[in-house]
Amino acid sequence: MNHPLIFITVALAIGVVIGVYVQSDSEISDLTPTTLIPGSAIVSADRITAINPDTDRSVAGLGELNRLLQNEIHARQQLESKFELLSRQMDDLDRNVQSFNRATGTGQEINDDDSNTPGSDNNWFNEQALIDSGMPDSQASELMAYYEQLELERLYLRDQSIRESWDRAKYREAMQTITNKEDDLRIRLNESEYDAYLFASGQPNRVSVTSVLTSAQAGTAGIITGDYIIRYDDQRIYNGFDLREATAGGSISDTVALEVEREGETLLFYLPRGPLGIRMNSVSIAP
Repeated sequence: MNHPLIFITVALAIGVVIGVYVQSDSEISDLTPTTLIPGSAIVSADRITAINPDTDRSVAGLGELNRLLQNEIHARQQLESKFELLSRQMDDLDRNVQSFNRATGTGQEINDDDSNTPGSDNNWFNEQALIDSGMPDSQASELMAYYEQLELERLYLRDQSIRESWDRAKYREAMQTITNKEDDLRIRLNESEYDAYLFASGQPNRVSVTSVLTSAQAGTAGIITGDYIIRYDDQRIYNGFDLREATAGGSISDTVALEVEREGETLLFYLPRGPLGIRMNSVSIAP
């Protein structure tokens, strides 16, 4: 007779226990941060830590590594930007394959700064040097205005290339267009006028011999350190690029005339076409 009563009592006790357990687990889930594990149900962070106590340290370590990686990427991007800007500035100084830098005006090598040229009446162009060479004042003023216009075009082009993030090839091509305008002066002016213009604008107008291979053509012909190469195969030489083009042209069997200036005197040598076997500097000196 008591069996049904006992059964009902046990069932009620089991129900109470299950209800208490479910309520406790729900409360714990609401209060404890949870972590998502791919391919599984939501698991509380406390339970993960209980399973693997090193998890917190691993997660923190990965976070620190990620932060350091992001810093490295940012620093590399900044360095690449600075390198690109420097490359463009170097191209600006190296226009027409030559370092057309500001000259000292005393026959020394070209400086890499924008300091005043000794004897110049301003920072950029020595108009008086043109007048001293015998050029009329009006022509000297015209050449100065032309030069300054080209310099302004270069400055605006440089800023535009930085603003629009041009690559080096595009920048070099655009800069060469401006350089070609200046090269046109070589056709419009006679040799002495162009020589004076180069000096006035601080560009190379002489090739100075700095050393000679004794067994090479220059050495056997008698070229010495300190000589200035003025003309090669009847072509006026203003810089090292001119000389390299001249020696590489024509036929290797040709005999060519080489005009050299030494201590104010002009010397003439005849030698086979080809490399002279010299080291040289492009310099700017008063004509």
